[in-house]
Amino acid sequence: MVGVPRSTGCQLCRKRRVKCDEARPACGNCRKYGVECPGYERDIKFVSGKHQIRQRGKRGDGNNSSSLGSVASASASGSSSAGSLTPPSEASPPSVDDALVRALRPNRAEFISTIIATVRTDITQSDVSGFLSWVDLGRLGSRVVLDGAMSSLALHLVGKERADEDMIAYSRDVYGKSLVALQSSLRHETEWRSSETLCAAMLLCVFEQLFAGTSSADSWLAHAKGIGTLMKQRGPAAHATGWDASMLLAFRGVLIMCDMFFPQSDTCFLSLPEWKPVMRDAGRRLIHPPGQPDHVIHIADNFFACLAELPAILMPAYVLRESRAMGTVHEPEPAKLAALARRALRCRGHFVQWYKEFKTLSVMPEEVPTRDPTSPFASVLRYRVSWVGSMHMGYWASMLILQDALVQCRHWALDAEARARREELTSNILRSLETVGAGTMGPYRVGFAVRIAYEVASPEHQRWVLSLLDRFKKTYAATDRATYPEPRSEDEQWE
Repeated sequence: MVGVPRSTGCQLCRKRRVKCDEARPACGNCRKYGVECPGYERDIKFVSGKHQIRQRGKRGDGNNSSSLGSVASASASGSSSAGSLTPPSEASPPSVDDALVRALRPNRAEFISTIIATVRTDITQSDVSGFLSWVDLGRLGSRVVLDGAMSSLALHLVGKERADEDMIAYSRDVYGKSLVALQSSLRHETEWRSSETLCAAMLLCVFEQLFAGTSSADSWLAHAKGIGTLMKQRGPAAHATGWDASMLLAFRGVLIMCDMFFPQSDTCFLSLPEWKPVMRDAGRRLIHPPGQPDHVIHIADNFFACLAELPAILMPAYVLRESRAMGTVHEPEPAKLAALARRALRCRGHFVQWYKEFKTLSVMPEEVPTRDPTSPFASVLRYRVSWVGSMHMGYWASMLILQDALVQCRHWALDAEARARREELTSNILRSLETVGAGTMGPYRVGFAVRIAYEVASPEHQRWVLSLLDRFKKTYAATDRATYPEPRSEDEQWE
């Protein structure tokens, strides 16, 4: 799951893909151009693969990437039950990177206590706290891999809030060392399936996806793909209750997005029968406030259940569209198109029913004048609760996907009425960006919907969206315009 690139040049030379003379303390290229040399510590990235237990005392095959995988292999070696929260045996602890232990200071317990206090004060005051409600702070201090992951994220969040560049730089250093520690845990015969290892992997993915942008703009998708593989190998029973269930529930949206844009199979694993029960909170309030009514939790569960059906529709419809646009497609058999159309119609029916229930919560937005001088809209949509706005946007984006799928299947014609509906859905999403996209977690709330709306928006609106992405990227690395196509020309139609 974690790998290290082979290049030994400084970080800036590797990024620019130029030869580095590797001089110390600063390389010749950096001195020549008068920039601070970022050093030679190698970035670490996630790669996917199957879990393999490495025998003690044996060197690997030269591939420095760990992998996720076989429960059978771990069980055969005498591993504890999936999801066990008991500490690892003292006789066979996972290897721990000494650099991470040093990075967490000599008195690690005191340092972690400070991090916990920081999370509960500085971060609780921002809208990040709800997103991190699944983190069991009581588990900190038991595994260095979890301590490092939580420390890197907490330091980065607080550094951003305080505009403290030194703290942000330190958080990145701890993040890199934490990835190395995660690699050791994933290769350990029992620790790979522990709850602490899963939580650490998720925290490091959040760090990469939301805030840091330590490597490529879409590297978080590879991270999320690895976490999905880890969850599948642990099995649904390991995520049925307690902390493990809350982690799955909190991360289900990210896992579905990963399967939309980085598919591993024909269907999202969360839509499979064995996973459907554990993908629902079902009133347990594992990630919801204590006073949240059951019917509200039920509506939230149904939204993600509908969303999990989309990857199996989006990818074949997108491939069909792009192939037709390039003139390379051999038209699928009518039976296959009909099957895809039926699936899209069934999913659309589920979303329509869900939206009827959703509107019973009296959650409709109100129109207010824009406060953004760059906005192409005179009025925007404002919501009383941010997550409600995010669900509205997610529904509209899903309807755009399903409409296009039905057009590609030749089930619907793209007539004037269909074009008007598409324009309305797109406008609703873009007019929600100003309010739902505000705050530290704003870009996370709107990321999926704005990416879908961008595809069908007018060239003028596409250029405006790209300008917003430049602002979002300061706090949310995943919204990088590098992952978006260039705006269409004024005379180019999206059909």
